[in-house]
Amino acid sequence: MFKPAKIDRLPKMNFRYRLLKVENEWYLMDVDRPIIITYFLPWFTYFIPHKGYQLTEDEVEAIAPKVLKRDKNILSTQTKAGISTLGAGSLAVLLGRAFPIEDYLYFSSHLLNLVLMILVLCIVVGLRIWLSTRKIETGMMDSKKAKRIYCRPAKFRIVLRNLLLLIVPLFLSSAMIYSVLSKIEPNLIVHMVLFVTSFIYLASGNLVLYASGDDYKAKIKK
Repeated sequence: MFKPAKIDRLPKMNFRYRLLKVENEWYLMDVDRPIIITYFLPWFTYFIPHKGYQLTEDEVEAIAPKVLKRDKNILSTQTKAGISTLGAGSLAVLLGRAFPIEDYLYFSSHLLNLVLMILVLCIVVGLRIWLSTRKIETGMMDSKKAKRIYCRPAKFRIVLRNLLLLIVPLFLSSAMIYSVLSKIEPNLIVHMVLFVTSFIYLASGNLVLYASGDDYKAKIKK
């Protein structure tokens, strides 16, 4: 039977684990396994069990940030990000006028474009794997038996929205790959867009599907 649940992110940009609260019980849920599903077939993420380890309140306090402190940090980060984005945009405009960047964006060699595409995809996969190997730096899970946890948003419209959102980065990545393979005058921007969209797609299995803030429901099986 599914019960109401809440999800919180762990500090230090941990891709692999989420802190799950089901009623009054806390769990550390591994949302990044199995790799085949979470990386390449994220639509099935809500329908497979994830490993979870029950935690005490002291263990939660040791690995999770305080909610109030996290909210203040988020507000501060958003303000700084807005200022940084404005400065970066102004700098880009000035550099674009001083140097004809468009002269260096296009590549005449189809082989070079293929090599760059393969290199970008390898970097994205490598970066994604590296981010998912970050474990909790304590021995709290060594003596705990893993439980199977089914977890999905409480509202069906949220489930549907999240699953449909996964199509966007997949479509853009496929379009970029097609433009390289079909020799449609590919350029550096194509490879940059491919890098961003392919990474978003590979990371969407937990960044999009298990974002904090939504209401979830979970079922715990031993």
